[in-house]
Amino acid sequence: SKTTFNTSEGVIIDYVNQVVLMSDTELNEDRSHWIKNYGRNREDTEDEIKYITSIHTIAIELEQLRRYKEIVYVNPKQITE
Repeated sequence: SKTTFNTSEGVIIDYVNQVVLMSDTELNEDRSHWIKNYGRNREDTEDEIKYITSIHTIAIELEQLRRYKEIVYVNPKQITE
């Protein structure tokens, strides 16, 4: 059977327990760039690992929006879909 995850609850829990406590230095990163280059192993196939990583990314980007009024990108002019 496939595991189901409650995404909105997961984001809230990660945000409250981890991200809101991050310093500006910790938060000032291009999370998408980090995930693309370092954060995901091509062999990672376990749904739970992908879910946790994605939830944390969403929570970080929400806090960046709250604090900085924008999501942090290495090169903001090079945003891709």
